[in-house]
Formats: sequence, structure tokens, C-alpha cells
Amino acid sequence: MVTEASRANAAFSADAVGGQNLRPNYRPDIDGLRAVAILSVVVYHYGPGLLPGGFLGVDIFFVISGFLISTIIFKSLANDSFSFTEFYAHRIRRIFPGLVLVIAFCLFVGWHALLPSEFILLGRHIFASTVFIENFRLWHEAGYFDIETTLKPLMHLWSLAIEEQFYLLFPLLVWITWRLRLSLLGLVLAILTVSFVFYLRDLDRRPIAAFFSPGARFWELMVGALLAYLALHHAEMLQRLRNFGQRRGAVGQDTFAPAALVISFVGVGLLGLALSGINFWPGLPNLTGEVCAVAGSALLIFSGPAGLTNRLVLASRPAVFVGLISYPLYLWHWPLLSYLTIIDGNYPSFGQRILAVTASFGLAIVTYRFVELPIRHGKTHRSTTTAGLIAASFGLFIAGLFARHLAPAYDDALLKVMQVWDFSGYPKSKAAGLDREYGFPAIGSNPDDKIVFAGDSHTIQYKQTVGALFDRNSTSANRFPRVIFLENKIVDNVPPDKSPLIKKLADDKSAKIVILSEFWALQRVSAKINFSVRCCGTGLMQMMGSQVPGSLSEERKNQMNDNLSELVTLLRESNKEVYLILDNPFGEELAPRSLLQRSFFHRIKMSVIPLSKRDAVERSEPTRSIIQKIAHETGATIIDPIEYLCDDNTCPALAENGMPIYKDYDHLSEYALTHVVHYLDFIIRQDVAD
Repeated sequence: MVTEASRANAAFSADAVGGQNLRPNYRPDIDGLRAVAILSVVVYHYGPGLLPGGFLGVDIFFVISGFLISTIIFKSLANDSFSFTEFYAHRIRRIFPGLVLVIAFCLFVGWHALLPSEFILLGRHIFASTVFIENFRLWHEAGYFDIETTLKPLMHLWSLAIEEQFYLLFPLLVWITWRLRLSLLGLVLAILTVSFVFYLRDLDRRPIAAFFSPGARFWELMVGALLAYLALHHAEMLQRLRNFGQRRGAVGQDTFAPAALVISFVGVGLLGLALSGINFWPGLPNLTGEVCAVAGSALLIFSGPAGLTNRLVLASRPAVFVGLISYPLYLWHWPLLSYLTIIDGNYPSFGQRILAVTASFGLAIVTYRFVELPIRHGKTHRSTTTAGLIAASFGLFIAGLFARHLAPAYDDALLKVMQVWDFSGYPKSKAAGLDREYGFPAIGSNPDDKIVFAGDSHTIQYKQTVGALFDRNSTSANRFPRVIFLENKIVDNVPPDKSPLIKKLADDKSAKIVILSEFWALQRVSAKINFSVRCCGTGLMQMMGSQVPGSLSEERKNQMNDNLSELVTLLRESNKEVYLILDNPFGEELAPRSLLQRSFFHRIKMSVIPLSKRDAVERSEPTRSIIQKIAHETGATIIDPIEYLCDDNTCPALAENGMPIYKDYDHLSEYALTHVVHYLDFIIRQDVAD
């Protein structure tokens, strides 16, 4: 260790300036590599499918950061001039200017364009971003009911958080190792190995952790740190490797270095494999990309500024220019895409994305030229600048912390829609329980008088209606029928007479009424359903399904219809009354998330586009007519929600008091189910009266 320090002191003592930390020698090719990284990320975000592995540009950034930051630390310690204060002050002046500006922009636009609940969520992300724990915030939120990441304007700051966590921990570990005269190379290799083991462990079992956890990401930065160590302490060896096979011209000048050429080309090839999305390990989909991205970046850095690719491509003026603005470009590009998506309620059109990319580059150039450079190299005393940036960041931290109190206020009409917009699930009825015989939810306690609902979520929504009827008939609770909700598809690949559940239902003499309800058009994958905005789960605006179902063959549709007909016939032959509830009106015109208009330039407004009754009926065809035909042929009774929920001309999205009738694209709201839906009253009340 002493020998290494002595050599390093001799080599770098001339670079020391007044006790300040030493800087790496500028390499334009590394700025060019930054350009590759940022352009990959931008293309991936703005042109889905164009560059499947473009998200791995972040991994390239990690290797670059590990190399440059470790070079500063190793060189400064070797020269006995390392200063924690100067190191972190320089990081603040480098990172905070653009970051504060972009977070402030997101806060301003969010106050205009976001619902109060969304603004509060943005506040949590502002809080997490200003203290550099956004990766943990996203990790905590991940799950089925998490919103689409496109709706989180600060989502991209997870990678910056990991870098800052590295900046916080690694210098201290290196300093302690140096002071104890232990091996720095051993430290780097130990962190790299442990982190990579964590990464491999989590990649299959906990992919979210493998993505957001610093423990599973530090190995990428450590690859850069390893390069920095070797470049400092084994420069001659690296140079011999780069120059292996070198031929010299007649006058002794270098003319050709095969090793450097091969290293450079291999690095480019590995990056190409990573960014193209090729996967050699199908069971671990990210392993190929991340390993190739890290290895390719490391080889390009190792090949040096004289490498052919580095010299001709990465060090070219256009590449260097993009590399210089890469940090503000990374900061700006995602919030613009996110807010466009939020405001449009759908993924932006191609033209909008082109404008957003152009705006991102423009804002990045302005930020770099008029914000970053003046702060980093201006005449204002550095301590004053650093303190000002910390104060500005702290102000945003406070705004995020108290976002609940800063959220915009809206009138009652808008709030009614917003309350349903934030729908998280129907409340459980006080009378709801579990039927022991069938093992499904049930309301009511009369085991000798059962009404059975069967179907998908369009059946289950009626638990709210039955629960409200039970509450209104509390004086007759002992005569209220046992209403059971079979959360099961009515028609599947099993014929009705082969299904144990259907056989049990048919043999149950106490089950006098059976009500069948599904989203019939959905089960038959109707082309008239707008699957790009339909409910539910993690999708866009919590309205887009994570996967559009494939079309069904006519043979499969006919089989489903035959099975339904056989089911109704079987139940009718078992002396049961059978009702088929047709599809209720559905469409984006009815969803609360389509009833509000957002903008960058004004606050949220009401925007209701009427759905005509004629369109509602036509949209449910031809499935609607098929179900009616089956009912007519089998003796079942049709219940048509359209006749109850629509007037002569339109199907309103709002009740007379302004409450939304629907909770999303095709499900009824809690209010509608308990106050508007009366087409089931005659069944329950008749049964109670008897």
C-alpha cells in the first residue's frame, strides 16, 4: 500500500490544487459514451419497441459514474488531498441545479394537472427525490395495484438515488480502508462480488428488488471503480494490453494496435447486444442485457481515448455535445412524457412525442448553458452557491412533505367525480359473510331460500345492490334469502354437466333463483371494446389492462354459447328461475377518468361527452342479441340494464345529483349500485314478501 501511494503521489502531485480533490483527466470519448446512454434511454421511453434494451442506458451511466467518482477518490487519497467537504460540495453543485429546476417544474405542473390524491403522491416522490431514496419509494409502491410508472413524473430519479447512495457510502469505505492501510483493490472486489451475488439472488426471486435495490446495483458502479483503480495503479500494464500487437511505421510512429481495436469493437458489440434486447438466459430476462451493457461500457472505457471507436465516434463533436447535456436531458425527458400521458389520459401520439423530445433537448441545452455552467463555474463563492442549492432543495423537501396541505381545492361537482376516480374497491356489506356449503361470499341467512348469482366481476358488483336491499329490509332479515355470489366464469372449457359446482347448484332444491351475469362482450373478446383504456390493475390511469386478450375463433365463441344454453337448460330442468343480466352500458365516455379535462396551462375542468343509447346498444352487439336468443330458446328471463340506466336518447355518466354512475370503463359505481340500480328489486322483494 505504501508503494502504491508513493507512485501515485509522484504521478499526480502536480494535479493538486490547494488541497482540493483531484479531477480525472478529461476524456471526450466518455462524454460520447454518455450520449449513447442517454439516447438509448430516450429512444426506449419515447419509441416503445424501437430499442428493446434501451433502458440499459442507465447501466452504462452507472459504470461511467463508478469510474469517474472512484478516480477522484483514489487519486486524491493517493495525493493525500482528499476532502469530504469538497467532494460533497462539488457533487451538490454538479447535481442539484438541474434537479431542483426539474422538481420545481413537476411541482408547478402537478398543482395544475393532478388530482388532489395524485398531487399528494407526487409530494411523496418529491420528498423521496430530494433525499435520494426514490428507488426505495418505488420499491415500496410496486405491486398489482400500483399505478403505471408512466404516471409518475419523478420515477426516473430512482437511478440518481442509487448513485447518490453510492456517493454517500463508497468514499467513506475507501477512506477507512486507506487509513487502515488495507487493500483498496480488495475492497472494490469484495463489494463487486457481494453485490453481484445479491443481484443474481434477487433477479429471479425478487425482480423488483434486483431493479431498485442499491445492494443489487452497486456491482455495476464497482466495475467502473475497478477500472479506475487499475488505471491509477497499473497504468503501464493496461497500456501494454491496449498496445498488444502494435505495429510501427518507418519513422517509429504507431500505425496499428490490434488489441485496442478488438477491445473497442467487442465493447461496441456487447452494447449492441444489450440495447437490442437479445437474451441468452430466458429464465433471467435482464441478465444478458445488464451483463453485456456493463461489460461493453467497461471495455470502451478501458480501450482508451485512442481506441478507434472512441476516437472516431464517441469523441466526435455531436456525441460529445449530447454527452455534455446528458444529465439535464435525462432529468427533463421523463416528466414531459409522464405529464403528456396524464393529461391525455393515454399514451401520447407520435407527433406529441416528437415535440416532447424536441422540447427535452431544448430544455436540456438551456439548463446546461444557463443554469449548470454558471453555477459550477460562476464567480459567486462556491460555499454560497452550495448553501443556496441546499436551501432550494430543502424548500422542495418541505413542499413534498406537506403536499397534502398544498393540494389544490375543487368544487363539489369535480370532487364527486374525483372521489370515484380514486376508487380502490367496493366496501364490504355488514351482512356479507361466507357460505360454508359453497365456499363463496353470501348475504342473508335463510338457508332454505337461496338466490345464486354466478359470473365474473359484473356479477360481483351486485353485492353492493343486494347489501343495500338487505339494509333496507332489516325488519325482515329473518326472511331475507341467502344470496350467494359464485365468483366464477359461467362458461369455460368444461361442459355444464361435467362441472361439480354446476351439478351441486342444480341439485340444490333450496336454490330457487339463479342469476347469470358476465361482461358478455368481454368474454367473447368483442372488437368493439376499447382495450387500450379498459379497467383494471396496474395499467394506464388504472384503466388499461396489462394485456389485451387475443381474439377468439368463431368455433370457440359458438362453443361458449352452446355451453351457456346447456347451462340454462340444466337449471330450468331443475325447476329454477333463471335470469340473464345483459351488459350494462360501457365505454370511455362513462368512466370518471374521462370526465375531467387536464392541461399544462389550466386547472382541471369537467368534460362530459354523452353516450347515446343507440351507441350503447350497438356497442354490445352482436353478443347482446345472442344472449337474448339463448334466453328466449331456454325459457330464461332477460334483465336489460340499458333500459334502466339510459333514458330515451342517452346513457348518462352522472346521476342527477352529479355522482358518477360508473367507476371505470364498464363497472357501476358504488353509488349507482346502491341508489340507482333497481332492476333487481323485484326479485329480492318478492322473495321477502313471500
